[in-house]
Amino acid sequence: MKQFQATDERWTSSQTALLGLALVVQSVCASENANPSRLSGLKFFKLSQPDEPSRCFYEPCIAIILSGAKRVMFDQDDMLFQPGDFFVTSIDVPTSAHVIEASAAKPYVSLVMRIDLHRLHDVAKKMGLSEPDASVDPVGIARGRASAELLDAFSRLVDLTLKPDNIPLLADIIQSEIYVRLLQSEAGNWLTRMASEGYRTTGVVRALEWLKSNYMKPLRIEELAALAAMASSTFHHNFRRLTGTSPLQYQKSLRLYAARNLMLTERVDANTAAVRVGYESVPQFSREYSRMFGAPPRRDVQTARQR
Repeated sequence: MKQFQATDERWTSSQTALLGLALVVQSVCASENANPSRLSGLKFFKLSQPDEPSRCFYEPCIAIILSGAKRVMFDQDDMLFQPGDFFVTSIDVPTSAHVIEASAAKPYVSLVMRIDLHRLHDVAKKMGLSEPDASVDPVGIARGRASAELLDAFSRLVDLTLKPDNIPLLADIIQSEIYVRLLQSEAGNWLTRMASEGYRTTGVVRALEWLKSNYMKPLRIEELAALAAMASSTFHHNFRRLTGTSPLQYQKSLRLYAARNLMLTERVDANTAAVRVGYESVPQFSREYSRMFGAPPRRDVQTARQR
């Protein structure tokens, strides 16, 4: 009986923390979709209706679903996330995602916090977790269930954004606690490995970092494989396992997201953006852009600016 009572208490504690955090985040969202906070790397999301599947690039981060539901496609994995679920990424991963449960009365609400892998590694080392578990599969995304302790730490971080004078004093402390709670979760072994110094300097990760910095250059798989110190076939397999896509498709995604960002932030036209990210053929750029974002460059950018 005591065991069941303890389980019930943990469930009640988590649910209470989840509901409270969802209400606070919803209240600070001034608009639909993404809402930046006063703390760098922390964003809030709110949608009052389901949306269409869209491509997105997740930088290393943790995302917690607080209300509603969301589907995320990573390679061949179709993952459903409901209130209290979280997912973590350790690299810039291309995914397809969409909100499937949301209404005006009960909107979809989530928060996303950027992860500093170097700080995460330091925390893991202090916890005695610095040795990576070689049995953990090095995929680019992991999932888990938020504990009451993790939700409580995030609640204090969100409260901190409402009192910005305290951010320089307390933000690092609370974020370190969040890292501790993540490392204690079911995603802990995966995070320990992905944040380890040894893994961050492996061949595939080294090649991935080069590609992120040189996406505008012509891609030669043999040269990337050589940088990773692997045979081409082995490199291709390990790259796809980590990122959910091929090196060529990953480069294409990097180029298209960079072009979209140029058009949105610098207001350049599609032709200029295409050339600046490495395309030699503007028609090819337009075709690939439409396939990724669901509309030609000009129309997509106009729609994005109206949101």
